[in-house]
Amino acid sequence: MTLLTINTNNQEGYIDWARKSADALAAANGATAIGACTPRAGAEYQGDLYFWTFHESQAAAWKSDANSPAVRREVSKMNVDRKIREWDTYRIVKPGKTMFSKSFAWNVIVNTVDVRGYVSSVQNIEKAMNSKGFEDVEFQVFVADSGRRAGKVMTSMAAASAERLGAALDIRTEDWFVDELSKLEFVRDYEHAWGLECETFFGAG
Repeated sequence: MTLLTINTNNQEGYIDWARKSADALAAANGATAIGACTPRAGAEYQGDLYFWTFHESQAAAWKSDANSPAVRREVSKMNVDRKIREWDTYRIVKPGKTMFSKSFAWNVIVNTVDVRGYVSSVQNIEKAMNSKGFEDVEFQVFVADSGRRAGKVMTSMAAASAERLGAALDIRTEDWFVDELSKLEFVRDYEHAWGLECETFFGAG
């Protein structure tokens, strides 16, 4: 995943541009999915949003050219003042099963010295949630390869509606969930978390 942290005073305008240009950008860069997320909680700066691109491999991601004529042509159509605050790559260590056309997510950045053990615990939590009636809630796990969070792990818990995400967050107070989280007590340290509203512009379905 390539992740751009954008700051703009016109989030709607940027997203409108991204929605219209996604097909052309995907064709130019060989992307498998393109989308964006806007914070509903946890934004580091007012006006932040996150523009993401998925590729089938690191090789495909690095092969893409962000300065190709086709990409520059689409960027020139943007009529929005914006600043690219960060431009980073992440590897996907646990993919989700569904590419939501629209979703609501709770993303957490953690420090851990045991990525494999952490991912295994996340998978156990997901299985437990599925068994409790939350089959529609999915987890993805990423590891940052660049930037200030290089080596840190980002877990995303997503659902198709804000209400379902909220219901999933509510169950964190139940005994079984507390027991599962207790297994992570000495495995990871929280750094930051966001509540996000996301849209997939290309590759959904």
